[in-house]
Amino acid sequence: MVISTYEHDYPIVGVKQTGQVYDCYICRNSSGGGLCRILSIKDRSLFAELAGWLTDNINKESFTDYIEHFVFEDRFCIVMKYTEGITLSTKLATESLPLKERLELGRRLLERIVLQDMPEYFLSKCFSPECMVISSDLSVSFNYPIFDITTDRSANGRVCIEPVFKLLFAKELERKVPDLITDFFTRLPELSQERMIDLYGEYYALMQKLEGYDENSEQPKTFWYKLWEKIKKLGKVLKKLVIYGLIIAALVYLIYTIINPEKNKDNKGHFSAIGTVTIEKNISQP
Repeated sequence: MVISTYEHDYPIVGVKQTGQVYDCYICRNSSGGGLCRILSIKDRSLFAELAGWLTDNINKESFTDYIEHFVFEDRFCIVMKYTEGITLSTKLATESLPLKERLELGRRLLERIVLQDMPEYFLSKCFSPECMVISSDLSVSFNYPIFDITTDRSANGRVCIEPVFKLLFAKELERKVPDLITDFFTRLPELSQERMIDLYGEYYALMQKLEGYDENSEQPKTFWYKLWEKIKKLGKVLKKLVIYGLIIAALVYLIYTIINPEKNKDNKGHFSAIGTVTIEKNISQP
């Protein structure tokens, strides 16, 4: 099946979701290349309202992840770019990224948001670890699960920024070092409400200050983190002591058996019967 406009064809390669209000398809973008996600809305009473809202709120010159909207076979279709790959949540869960790479990831996330100049509704949909796709060279792409666009378009995307960055720098926030990062996060709720270009500028300044920073150079400042590190170190010491103790005990036993061979020689089992046969001791007469 192919979803078509006068200018573009979108061959369907997979069905993402179906329902009474809409269907969602993954399609090939025949003219632009790559994949796209098409939300196909069935309720005709929503067509005019959605068309007007999209026209008023989207700058197609900057928001290039939005492709177009149109009516096809009594369906109102919204076409958004779609990227397959490793999401940010998966990458952080399966890879141990150094601070430098995580700082660069954060910069590219903010850069994409600034360049896309997307409405708050779309920001709230893409700015989550499950909707950010990270390539091997740390390039960033966004996916947009806009399934509720027919009912609620008033979402505040700014509240999504802080949780993502807390996930990026969870290690540093747990350790409370370096101070530059912890100080930045105390101001992040306020910065998130400013213009995105201003937030990007503050973040870029943070990166410059941290250039050359050794993430292993500072000791953690939280009590529980310090306690856990001490417990781990103590566990390694105890493990070594147990191994050394077993080796020493084995050596002592070996030396004992060498020094007292007669005691071990006489330590044999004596049998009084074999099966039903009774063994009698042979006592010699004088």
